[in-house]
Parts: sequence; C-alpha cells; structure tokens
Amino acid sequence: MVYEKLFSLASIAMPFWFLLILLPTWRATRFLANIAIFPMYLAALYIVGIITAIAGSGFGFVQDFGSAEGVIRLLSKPDFALLVWLHLLCFDQMVGHYVYRDNMEHRYVPLPVQSILLFLILMFGPLGLLCYFVLRRIRKQSKLSL
Repeated sequence: MVYEKLFSLASIAMPFWFLLILLPTWRATRFLANIAIFPMYLAALYIVGIITAIAGSGFGFVQDFGSAEGVIRLLSKPDFALLVWLHLLCFDQMVGHYVYRDNMEHRYVPLPVQSILLFLILMFGPLGLLCYFVLRRIRKQSKLSL
C-alpha cells in the first residue's frame, strides 16, 4: 500500500518532462530545472520507500543483488518492483536535468535535438544519455578542429 501511494505521488513529476521537452526556453521550465525540485522530490519519495523496505524486512534483500535469480525474485515482489521503478524514475529525471542544464548552457545540440534526447532519456534512460554524450563529443571535437 505504501509503495502504491509513492508510485502515485511520483506521477506528479511527469508534467515536468513535458516542460523540458516541449517548452525548454520557458522561464518556468528554466527555473524549475535550476532548483532541481523534481529530482529531489523523487529522491525523497525513494528514500521513504527504501526506509520502509528496510524497516519491514531489514537489509536481507541486498544479498539477492548478487545473482540474476535473486534480482528476478526481488522484482517479482510487487512492492519491491514499485520501489525499483521509483528508483529508475528518479535517476532518469536526474539525467534529464543534467542533459537539459548542460545543453542549455553550452548548446552542444539544437533545441529540437535536445527534446528528442530528453524523450529518449525519459523512455530509454541510458540510450538517451549515451546519444547525448556522443553528440556532445562530436560537437566539442568539431569546435577544436576549427
């Protein structure tokens, strides 16, 4: 029940993705990104969830991280699966903030490309981050060769 409530509360951060993707230059978007309220909010929800998990069953679940079977066993538990989902949402949001803030400051990629990359981060996390790093590296190298 606690984890379902945390999951519901996490959805509040979703509209911020739309701001980052669709309205990157809007003053409210820049303000919210600069104070990083949504990654901190998701991190706080995750902390509540992980403390609840530890209080309920101790640190025993950590031993399951060492094998594929253990991870599958953990993820088969609905409460733990929701906690892991919250963990992913939080990290994706932090990565999205990083890419947004870094690109808005340095303009390694045009804003439409930034929006595509942020969508990739939202949907596929590491894929979007890797694409951003590759494009940023190409842009930096092209500036050096000029």
